[in-house]
Amino acid sequence: MTPLTAFASWPGADRVYWRAPGADAVAGLGAARAVDVEGPQRFEAAAAAVAGMLADGEVAFAGFGFADRPGAGAWAGFPSGRVVVPERVVRGTATAARPAEGSDVLRVEDGTRASYRDAVKQAADAIAAGELAKVVVAREVEAVGSIDPALVLARLSGRFESCAVFGFGRGDSCFVGASPEILAELDGDVVTTHAVAGTAARGATPAEDAANVERLTLDPKEQAEHRYVVEYLRTRLALAGVDLDPLGGTGVRTLPGIHHLATTVTGRIAPEPGLALRLAGALHPTPAVGGTPTTFAQQWIAEHEGLDRGWYAGPVGWIDHRGCGSFYVALRSALISPSGMRLCAGAGIVAGSEPEQELVETDVKLAAILDVVT
Repeated sequence: MTPLTAFASWPGADRVYWRAPGADAVAGLGAARAVDVEGPQRFEAAAAAVAGMLADGEVAFAGFGFADRPGAGAWAGFPSGRVVVPERVVRGTATAARPAEGSDVLRVEDGTRASYRDAVKQAADAIAAGELAKVVVAREVEAVGSIDPALVLARLSGRFESCAVFGFGRGDSCFVGASPEILAELDGDVVTTHAVAGTAARGATPAEDAANVERLTLDPKEQAEHRYVVEYLRTRLALAGVDLDPLGGTGVRTLPGIHHLATTVTGRIAPEPGLALRLAGALHPTPAVGGTPTTFAQQWIAEHEGLDRGWYAGPVGWIDHRGCGSFYVALRSALISPSGMRLCAGAGIVAGSEPEQELVETDVKLAAILDVVT
């Protein structure tokens, strides 16, 4: 039985699917031990819990909301943080699951375009007034119809080989996605995080694609957005006790449908139980999903964005008994329920941002999931 088949057939309330780039897939089934955490100290609480709940050789899977409050409505059942040691672990190749009987093509319902332009305009006005340097504004669309989460995971695995593909099932709902962005990874004493900010669409021809990459690398707005993220990551890691390596260059990360500016930030720190979770908490939310200054950006999002992000843009991943682990930012994601899917995507607003351009950027990001289900 493959991990995805095991994930698809598991009848319990808790189930996790995880496939990192270049690695075998893992399914974590059931909950031998679990802890939910809430509030501003949720990452510290999760790290402390993990330090006491993992035996040698065990791993825990964890997911967190963007905000430090539990989800409501469609996100009910997804606390602001949950750590699970599974009853059973299945490892193997990331092979496709058999499509479920009766899965329908989904119908997209999107009434957010005008309100999103307005929100971007409000954000740009706040930046012009000096209240913020950057804020990420997200929107949500709904795809109505039935779809098997395992089928979506299989398609994402085939389309996004260089991304971490994840599924976190809670009861009848399942949060799935394919993220290109490491938030915090600790492997031995090596810490890695990714600055992924600044976006351009893929071109229809090789020449157009190359021109889009060139514009991305030269665009002052995109470069400023990316620079905020790099500086933030290095500062927060240093404050967390990480001995930083010299900064490498910025490149372009190319994925199906999209290009990103990308910089890898690395450093060294001695592992200890729970540490990967503490590092994730030290970095979340980065300016790539929140904004800067961090506190004011989060407050602006809560007051003006008009949606419950749930686990979208929160950290998801795993940790072992030594404190090593890997947490990605939950992007290119969707919450699947029996009636359909809810998808979020955001764009970073800085000085010079144009509402229509940012709306198109969210369309490109939403297509990462929509293209595999519609």
